[in-house]
Amino acid sequence: MRAFFENVDPRAATAISDVSRRMFDLRERCKRLLGETGCGEADEILAAVREGSLPEHPGYDAWLAARLLGDRERALQATLQWRCLIANGGKRLPPPRSGLAALAYAMRPMLPPVFAGGMRLHPDAISFSGESGIQVLVRALTPQAWSFEWHWAGEAWRLDTAPVTHPGVDSVAHVHRPDGSVVANPISLPLMGETPAVVLAFLQALAHSPTLGLD
Repeated sequence: MRAFFENVDPRAATAISDVSRRMFDLRERCKRLLGETGCGEADEILAAVREGSLPEHPGYDAWLAARLLGDRERALQATLQWRCLIANGGKRLPPPRSGLAALAYAMRPMLPPVFAGGMRLHPDAISFSGESGIQVLVRALTPQAWSFEWHWAGEAWRLDTAPVTHPGVDSVAHVHRPDGSVVANPISLPLMGETPAVVLAFLQALAHSPTLGLD
């Protein structure tokens, strides 16, 4: 390894070291998350939510977070390989993007104006700050597996696809209202499309009505 770094530009060596450290931090974060749920791996969390041995929330969010952390670690591994290739004189290709980074990149040009300047990428989520004060946290794994949490006027809302049955709710996606009640998803989402389209449709609906018309 010392011989490898001898001919590497100091800035490139620092970048490689930073990516390695971030990968380690992600693994440790995921270990802590799994420890908090008492599960040995991510999909055990989802099974526990289905069985009712873990509460729907934060159980479903923990499963999404664990899966997204794993995706992020693999994305960083690809980035590490890319940086090492460039540092070793390889062809200068664009950096790889996957997971939440790819999702954020795909959505950025099409964000509703109210959210256009307030997107931030986290290891296990994407947050959005709206001009009206609305705060949104998105965990999206696939077009069918996601949780959208937002705070508006001091109240917390959530729209998600957790595999939990609620009385009177016949849709997979459902809304947790601030008063604790759960109702069917009131907006149209392209669940058979691509993940960016689902998130953008939700943000557009939220920009139109911070309560999705349920107040």
